[in-house]
Amino acid sequence: MKTKFKLSCLFLAALMLFSLTACGKDNPEPSSTSEGTEQTKPPVEAGSGTTIHTNLWDLTYDEADGWVYEEDDLHDDETSSKIILTLPKEGEDGSIVDAEIRVSVEDPYTFRDYLTSYGFDEYEYAVDQAYDLTPVGGIDCLKAEGNYWGSPCLRYMNRVEGAGATVFMEIIGEYEDERVDKLLSGLTIHLEDTGNEDGPWYWEGEPFSAQPRSVMVGTHTLSSQWLPITDCIITKEIFNHAAAVTGDQAYLLVDGELKRFDYDGASLNFAEDIVLDAEYEDISADTTGTLWLANFMEPLISWKDGAQTASYEGPDHVTMHPSGTWGVSWFSGPECEKITLSGGALKTEPMVFQEVDILSHLLIDDSHIYVCGSAVDGSGHKVFVYDSNGALQMTLADSDGSGLGSITFITQTANGYLALDGNMREVVLWTKDGTYLGEADDGDLFGTDYPWFCGGAKLADGSILAIMTEDRADESAMELVAFKLSGF
Repeated sequence: MKTKFKLSCLFLAALMLFSLTACGKDNPEPSSTSEGTEQTKPPVEAGSGTTIHTNLWDLTYDEADGWVYEEDDLHDDETSSKIILTLPKEGEDGSIVDAEIRVSVEDPYTFRDYLTSYGFDEYEYAVDQAYDLTPVGGIDCLKAEGNYWGSPCLRYMNRVEGAGATVFMEIIGEYEDERVDKLLSGLTIHLEDTGNEDGPWYWEGEPFSAQPRSVMVGTHTLSSQWLPITDCIITKEIFNHAAAVTGDQAYLLVDGELKRFDYDGASLNFAEDIVLDAEYEDISADTTGTLWLANFMEPLISWKDGAQTASYEGPDHVTMHPSGTWGVSWFSGPECEKITLSGGALKTEPMVFQEVDILSHLLIDDSHIYVCGSAVDGSGHKVFVYDSNGALQMTLADSDGSGLGSITFITQTANGYLALDGNMREVVLWTKDGTYLGEADDGDLFGTDYPWFCGGAKLADGSILAIMTEDRADESAMELVAFKLSGF
């Protein structure tokens, strides 16, 4: 039975995910190619330095260099040994350097995420052996220089397949300080070759596929048809993908980049990559065939017939009305702006959705503005349906009037409303007056295992293009997959 998470939990999970990768995604530079707590100190052993023994490594260093660590920053068990040591700034808060050493016996997928996050290509690493390696602690490691929230950052990493272990070191701050090299020279990693063989890489794995399925929801028979994407789209990003459709052309925002596909009713066939000046998260299509792209801190742009047609500074996230003449600029709170385009100018006026506390998504169709977010009265995540002037028409909720999971797409149908609940992994139906009809589970309707519903778009025949991310059965990759949804 699925458990409903509060929206705040979803935000926390997204924040944790971002924290894992933020350091490397900001201009990572891999090496040149070819192949208030009391600080404690470990006990001093006989010899010239202090030694920390763990299950997976030993570290000997000179106390006089100033390295200290907090008790909670040393973790050691059979499968993971980790420490964070610090060189404090004398007489000041903060540190000169923070050095993390971590060795973990684990599946290879975290390491493979490290590769792409920190500027390496998986194929060039595994097949072409195209990167220089630097020995650290007895392990030959990749080296990547970048920054972490504005601070210089140096990383060493590699995968020791026979031991099923990932080695990772991260030095934040003045990593060229000679005490850093001296510290790492005292590291000895000891791993046992157990004959482990890692699972397939994405180019070796079995692409996702699914058979047509149908599920009864109330009196409706929802049907799904898998739409192969040629070539299949591999991604490390779970959430931020979006879709728009104009005629027989489907546009997918994938990891911030725009791709155009030809839609023939049975598949999405790659047509071209559209080069943009920035990464975008929001995409809308109007009835003239114009695409509208937006993102926080980026201009709102329009795109038609292979060229950018306009650019507007100022809005945040934007969803446009199908007419293309107005839309709503939003971020995370209820205070939004209605934007109107006229004569090449952008005009704004306040639009406040006072029933909403934290806004997670906003969509617009011909007659409605759908605001998806947590209710100000604390009753959970719901869909608040407004008219074009911002007057509340109805609230869509679960069967007992309580909150949903996290709605990532919603639209009006001939018989009511249909939504994709990303957090609950369900397709949900309501009647025209907002009465809850029921839901279809992802596994029953799509044959998926644990996807994230990223979004959707209406097709010309009234059916829905639904896109989601799903791990392959062999765990070789996560794919962006697409389905045609009908029967509502």
